[in-house]
Amino acid sequence: MKEQINDLVSVIIPAFNRQKTIETAVNSVLSQTYRNFEILVVDDGSKDKTEEVIKKIQQREPRIKYLKHPTNRGAQAARNTGIHAAKGIWIAFLDSDDCWLKDSLEMRLQLAREKQVDVVHSDCFLLKDEKNPMKLFGVPPFEGFIYENLLKQPGPVFPSLLVKKNALEKIEYLDEHLKSYQEWDTAIRLSKYYNFAFYPKPTFIYDCRNSDTISKDNLRDVQGYEQIIKKFQKEILRYAGYTALANHYLILSIKYYNLKMNKRCIECFLKSFIIMPFNLNLIFSLMKKIFRSG
Repeated sequence: MKEQINDLVSVIIPAFNRQKTIETAVNSVLSQTYRNFEILVVDDGSKDKTEEVIKKIQQREPRIKYLKHPTNRGAQAARNTGIHAAKGIWIAFLDSDDCWLKDSLEMRLQLAREKQVDVVHSDCFLLKDEKNPMKLFGVPPFEGFIYENLLKQPGPVFPSLLVKKNALEKIEYLDEHLKSYQEWDTAIRLSKYYNFAFYPKPTFIYDCRNSDTISKDNLRDVQGYEQIIKKFQKEILRYAGYTALANHYLILSIKYYNLKMNKRCIECFLKSFIIMPFNLNLIFSLMKKIFRSG
């Protein structure tokens, strides 16, 4: 690669009312073994003391830049603000309630150079609550040309993504209209043009202890999933086939069933059946999942 070993990395941290967790997230970046980075904290209209916390850290760390939206626009808008303001060749993302392991940047950058790729992702540790120990999350180890893989199922998560800024410019930045699965959308669009590399060891801790995380909002989850499927429906059919699209609608059917939204459950099931009316394996799979969830 043409870039040097000391390439500047712009670390983007979107934050909304994160006075309790933002310092831990920022400190995990400041503790990195790779030192050439800038941190862009994008405050998405917080009403708590998030700004006060960051300004205090800024007094001892000049590499931190604080940007603020006057109103809450969502994490994707905050990430886009950070990307536009970034000076680095590389962009890395960190959520304001998660934290990186110390060698996170170093290992991903090293892999990017070895594999000659513009996008790297990794696995992570999952922290659900204080009573249970952290465990491996199990991110799919997709690498190479993974466009078809990602049209079939989600893959990389934002805090593990290391991507060239010009690659994000190529896909015209992040979609700000999605309710959830924003990283899935971003990964799909990147994978259409760029090969990925996968670092198999965890590089961050995915903290799900906060009650307001998107992953715990089941309605936003299913709405975001459906947005992705509708957005890429033609590509799913072309590159992954009818079975993949039918499977997505079965998954939606199960998600709506679990929310007791029976009308939407039936609608998605019928869509799946119309797409693949003779795929009995998928239908039996759905029925098993429904019975188990019930």
